[in-house]
Amino acid sequence: MRIPLPPLRRWYQRLDRWAEAMAADPRFLWKLFFLALAFRVAWVLWHPTVNLVADMLGYHESGLSLLNSGELRVKGRISASRPPVYPLFLYLVYYLFGPGNLLAVRLIQTLMGAAIAVITFHLGRKVVSRKVGVWAGLLYALYPAAWGFNDMVMTETLFTLLLTGGVYYLLEVPRGRYQDAVIAGVLLGLATLTRTVLFQFPLFLAGLYLLFSRDRLKHLPKLAAFAAAFWMVLLPWMARNQRVFGTPLLTTKSGVDLFQYNHNPFSYILNNYSLEDTSYTKGLQGWMLTELERDQLTRDIAVNWIKEHPLLFAFKGVRMQWNFFGVDREYAWWIMAGYWGKAPRWQTAFVLFFFGPWIYLVLPLAIWGMVYAWKRYFHSMKNLLILILYNLAVTFVYYGFSRNRMPLIPLFLVLAGYALTQLPAMLDDLKVPGVLRRPAPAVALSLLAFCLIGWVLEIYVDFGSALGLGFTGFDWGEISK
Repeated sequence: MRIPLPPLRRWYQRLDRWAEAMAADPRFLWKLFFLALAFRVAWVLWHPTVNLVADMLGYHESGLSLLNSGELRVKGRISASRPPVYPLFLYLVYYLFGPGNLLAVRLIQTLMGAAIAVITFHLGRKVVSRKVGVWAGLLYALYPAAWGFNDMVMTETLFTLLLTGGVYYLLEVPRGRYQDAVIAGVLLGLATLTRTVLFQFPLFLAGLYLLFSRDRLKHLPKLAAFAAAFWMVLLPWMARNQRVFGTPLLTTKSGVDLFQYNHNPFSYILNNYSLEDTSYTKGLQGWMLTELERDQLTRDIAVNWIKEHPLLFAFKGVRMQWNFFGVDREYAWWIMAGYWGKAPRWQTAFVLFFFGPWIYLVLPLAIWGMVYAWKRYFHSMKNLLILILYNLAVTFVYYGFSRNRMPLIPLFLVLAGYALTQLPAMLDDLKVPGVLRRPAPAVALSLLAFCLIGWVLEIYVDFGSALGLGFTGFDWGEISK
């Protein structure tokens, strides 16, 4: 007699067969693209008019300044606090569709978001298989926080597009062709000119290969080609800053970023607050200093604090990892700050509870997928993991929010996609006695326990912030003229 399968396993088998059918469907990528696009366009058109808040104001002003004067300016002054690629994108949109046409910006970003879903499929296909690509691409198409970042006038969508495109070619470095190394360097260089977080990645990548690879000398030429292409992309911007500021810097904000959490007492770090106290800056306000002076002053304060408080710095690094893997809350915060105008409370609550908890599903799957794919697919996913590790190291030294994690979501979804293809085997492995004696489940459960501690802390902190903080929308009308 045939024993019927449990309902959940039957449901999983149907989904698995569907994924196999989609993997064989030659039109799947078009279906994926238009599915991702439909959700993103619908989200934008739900509220076609928005009010810029916080960082969006600076990006908007930079785009307008390029249009009006041909220079990147912030608060009227020539600036290097924001790298140039996203302001150039805004300049192009404003030139084609009219100054301040935010709807055009957001709709074009929906196209970028749909393209990222397709690239995510290709990452999964390249690392493991087409079926993993189906799951990874579909999860990104349906990932609500990605819809939110597509909707905002911020760098995340363009940065993610360049990052995932660069990673697609980076997967072949250093074993593939020189062409792959150069294309990866160019795309990740452009990503760095969108958000500067990747500036030291070529050194990090080369250092790991030179330290741990047996073929280090064989790999060196292609690693050098990648690094050369990467930094060649940065040179024009750095030359501009040499001309304007007298030094070939990439940004005048790196010291401020280092300072943001590297000066706080324990209670502030624990509760994810940054102490705003001018005694740390010798009573000086930011407007009293040039960008270079402010950057150097804040960097010096942060470096001295790290030297004087090494244990607190280490705790801050751990706390930032928990922050990095927290709920996707930024979009809800911007609504509270007035992005949708005077939005009803139910809309804010809907966004928070609809966007936020997805990481609770994705991250456990990604952890499980990474651990169980380690031996079989390590070589194909090695550079993907190195990029994630690099970002975690930056988060440890500087700071991290779920916003900083967002561009890495396609990479996590590749790992989660593998977990979905192997879910029954992984669950069966957990049923075998001696779970903690076997490396794979022991490592996965340990990483999950670490994240769980952070999630409990983040829920407590976010709930307290929602009750205790008031947000006021900014008036951006003046700089829109």
